[in-house]
Amino acid sequence: MGAKFGTIRDYIPGAILAAFWLFALMNPVFKKYDYGGGLPLVVGLGVLVFVIAIFEFNRKRERNLWEQIFLAIFAVAVVISFFLSEMRSFGLSEVLAFLSVVTVYLLFADRKIEWTDGFLKTVALGGIFAVVVGGILYVTRGEVRMFGPFFNKLYPGHVWPNAFALFLLMVWPLYVFYLKKRSALEISFVLGLVFSALLLSFSRGAFLVLCGQIVLLGIYYIRRFTLKTVVASFLTVALTAGFFWGLNEVRLQNHPVIDVAQRAAFENHEDLTSKRERLDFWEGAVELTKDRPFFGWGPFSFRYAYNPIQKEFLASSDHAHNIFLKISSENGLVALGSLLAFLILWFGTVAVRFGKLDKEKQDLILILGISVAGAFAHNMIDYNFNFVVNILLLFLFLAFIRSLVVEKDKKFRKAYIPLILAIIVAAVSIYEGVLFTKHFRGDEEALNKSFFPRYHYLTMADEALNNGYYDEALFFLKKETSLSPLSAQAWYLKGVVYCKEDYDERDPALCKKYFGKALDLNPMNDFNYYHDYFRQLVKEKSPEIHPMLEVIKPLLENYFFYVEYNVHFTSYTHNVEVAASLVDAITPYLSSEEAEFFKQGKEQMLRTSARQRAEKLF
Repeated sequence: MGAKFGTIRDYIPGAILAAFWLFALMNPVFKKYDYGGGLPLVVGLGVLVFVIAIFEFNRKRERNLWEQIFLAIFAVAVVISFFLSEMRSFGLSEVLAFLSVVTVYLLFADRKIEWTDGFLKTVALGGIFAVVVGGILYVTRGEVRMFGPFFNKLYPGHVWPNAFALFLLMVWPLYVFYLKKRSALEISFVLGLVFSALLLSFSRGAFLVLCGQIVLLGIYYIRRFTLKTVVASFLTVALTAGFFWGLNEVRLQNHPVIDVAQRAAFENHEDLTSKRERLDFWEGAVELTKDRPFFGWGPFSFRYAYNPIQKEFLASSDHAHNIFLKISSENGLVALGSLLAFLILWFGTVAVRFGKLDKEKQDLILILGISVAGAFAHNMIDYNFNFVVNILLLFLFLAFIRSLVVEKDKKFRKAYIPLILAIIVAAVSIYEGVLFTKHFRGDEEALNKSFFPRYHYLTMADEALNNGYYDEALFFLKKETSLSPLSAQAWYLKGVVYCKEDYDERDPALCKKYFGKALDLNPMNDFNYYHDYFRQLVKEKSPEIHPMLEVIKPLLENYFFYVEYNVHFTSYTHNVEVAASLVDAITPYLSSEEAEFFKQGKEQMLRTSARQRAEKLF
């Protein structure tokens, strides 16, 4: 009975992780953790990691000191970067996510895992479900790219096809491993279905990575090619094309379809967002790293730290579109160096021991290695580990590979480092979870005690401002700027307060100063700042009116183009209406020809935006 109980006990951590991972994948709301919507997932994972650590604390494991040291340094550096951040209202969710997955790795990598096979089969099954959901939504919804279950049902614009593409890049090699004894038709059907979904995400980067993965797979298996392999390969290509064409034909009955040739050649007006912007982000991340080399600007700070050096209007991003540049600019070179040291040590250990394994283990390591390599390759040009389902899968795959090459796990070793991390993560997760629950149930003051207030102080300030409680608004704005001095919106709202005609301490000079501060921090993303700053100049009859016009006019002209092609979900922002109002504000200072041009642009912009919003309703 004791032996049987012990066997069941061994599988409990795997069952917990599998159930949590499936929920993270298939739930329709909690996804992207760095913008707040995925906080419940991060909190849940943090608590579960502690439970798992209790089960795993005293297990037979191989001594692996240096990996633990490097990952511990990475974890500490991430925490320090958070406390030194100039956007401390944000970022805690990412700290918890990083620490949780590092802890998961440390708990399992140094021992032989009993439930690897069951977990991987769960992932493979989840991948099929994700593709089926993606196909249904692709033919019935307005979004032109397949996004699978990577969406937030509460917000129409929150769909993430690139995150879905990353997920598929990590999952598809598993079908090669688990279906190798099936018929060529069965293998081809599953791979064709998954590959067509990946192609329908219309991620050019993912397609290139897929090609690289297939080449690696072919090199490894080339000596084992049979007639079945050749037939399966041709059938897979044919079925991929068939599913791709068939789903597009069904979709065309109600919705437009992307022109593949134009997208492949960057001819569908995406040159700005897909090529030049990425180069700008990378260069910007390098500059930010140089400014703060040791611990960076803080988790989830890239958008705010990059805004002042942003080159093009709306060409902003939550991240640097490169995992290593993201970590260097946000968490610093200490974090990046320790993570790279861990990865190099991990790879070296696996490579040295690979030849000693039996063929089955070698095959599984190769399959998981292709998944991991594809994940990192895709995240060299994008970043989609800000989804719990993806980052957890990455670190579990790393742990599975490392566990397959464990040589000596006969000694019971207490997992002190992962247990310490688990206790910290669980304590903060429970604390933040309680505050989040209280806030959700109507306690507006709960987030005053949170390490992750996000927009709380801005929301409270905005509410106080609308109700005429100007001193209260300034109180909340002071708290926000002390936590997050890079928050342009906080400085802008300060300017709004001091511009109010009915405020006893109204001060036009401070009003103008804070509007200017907002523009300095974020000059290329929000027309509100230009709109109110320009109107203040008009009130003062300032000589700065005409120089400011020369700044505003090209921004508006380009913006008409952006709205037409819905760059960065332009139609879902308030910029459309504010831009229209700004056109009205500058019209009296334009020539008749310019006034007519901007009037027509405004009218077309409003029509286009209305159409796009109607088409994308979920």
